[in-house]
Amino acid sequence: MNRVDVYVDGLDEQPILAGVLEASFTGSGRSLASSSFQYDPKYLAHRSSYPLSPDLPLTSTRIYTAESASQFGAFADTSPDEWGRKIIDANHARQLKADPSLPRRLGPFDHLLGVSDRTRLGALRFRAPGTHMPWLSEDSGVANEHELHRVVEVARRYEANEATDEDLAYLSDIATSPGGARPKANVVTAAGTLAIAKLPHSKDGQIDVESWEALALTIAGRAGITVPQFQRIPAAPTKAVLVTERFDREDDGARIGYISAATAMSVGEHDGRNLTYVDFAEALSEISDNSVEDLRELYRRITLTVLINNVDDHWRNHGLLRAANGWRLAPAFDINPSKTHGVINSRPISSEDDPRDRDLRNLITAAPVFGLLPSDAEALIQRVATEVAAWRAVAVEMNIPDDQVEAMEDAFDAEQLEYALSLGSSTPAARTQPEDTGGEVWVPPHTRSGKPVVGHWRRRRGTNPRS
Repeated sequence: MNRVDVYVDGLDEQPILAGVLEASFTGSGRSLASSSFQYDPKYLAHRSSYPLSPDLPLTSTRIYTAESASQFGAFADTSPDEWGRKIIDANHARQLKADPSLPRRLGPFDHLLGVSDRTRLGALRFRAPGTHMPWLSEDSGVANEHELHRVVEVARRYEANEATDEDLAYLSDIATSPGGARPKANVVTAAGTLAIAKLPHSKDGQIDVESWEALALTIAGRAGITVPQFQRIPAAPTKAVLVTERFDREDDGARIGYISAATAMSVGEHDGRNLTYVDFAEALSEISDNSVEDLRELYRRITLTVLINNVDDHWRNHGLLRAANGWRLAPAFDINPSKTHGVINSRPISSEDDPRDRDLRNLITAAPVFGLLPSDAEALIQRVATEVAAWRAVAVEMNIPDDQVEAMEDAFDAEQLEYALSLGSSTPAARTQPEDTGGEVWVPPHTRSGKPVVGHWRRRRGTNPRS
């Protein structure tokens, strides 16, 4: 298959045909050379239609990918990353033994279509062209929360090259859509909501990585950063699973459009390393449905990223959700304290910043790009720093062992933290609604059935302290 009908969910009661996506391959294999897309006339005429991503403007002519990309951003964002691709490939190899007529290898287009329809990120869905057949990859796609111990054990066997055919089939059902390199699975919580379970990794050593991500989310929420609802569940005597609720779904299961920061900035597959947070802020100013709030929110997140040495902040670890008249920053995710300094290139704050040693002073210099006066910028930074400074107390609240606390001390930059705490005081005027909600989560504005729905703040359901 090299053509597929693309539908958008969440605009009407039923998904709407948006257009046709066509792949071009190199040679006789499945290596993706380029893609093209053409919008359906009825979608273009729909009162609530929107460009699926900045590189797919609403036009009646066929659109082709740029030279630096083989996929459009909207589709790259719904494709699996390393973990999901490995699971799809492993299950395909299992099926190939029984059916030698299948392609010998899969490519990016196959991975895109191989993601479970139920759990696919965002609002896009796929069907065979010109049909009303079931959605491609329409399977259950999830495990129940009470199955987590089985999920962890099956993932462990897969990483140890001990997985059975039954294990591979199980992982192919529940673990194809989550991104990133670490093992993950789709689950349904006890409340019936769709969530991602982030699992322990064989390379974690003695560090309970998911507990430290939970700590970062807790600090973020207390600092006024919007974060998804989450819960930390013991998976072993010294390791935990982090279950974060999906923010691209409404309470009734309706889907919300999603793009990554990479797509927002039209970053190709092989570039983007030199882009900065200032570049992201400028892109956000152009496409955000509320750039004033989103830029302040991004400013807080950059501050947190520097203070906890979150080095895994590549452009697909920032997302945006579709709103009524543009995009809004999605809740923060994949924020992890790291002991590693100067080895992994992080995203620089600006062109003057060193990505191996980011400096908050460059963030203050860049304040005008974020629509902030220097005094407002200092107050926001100090607000975040105040919560980060309490990281040891948060670790105690979460019963993280003392030896891990000592091992992770280098993640929390004492020099930068001291500088941030010395800045202007946090005043009521400098705070925005997220900081004053005391345990609430932002629900983004969006459009369903052509009727604008105003974003609001709702009380979180049964989660850990803040977030």
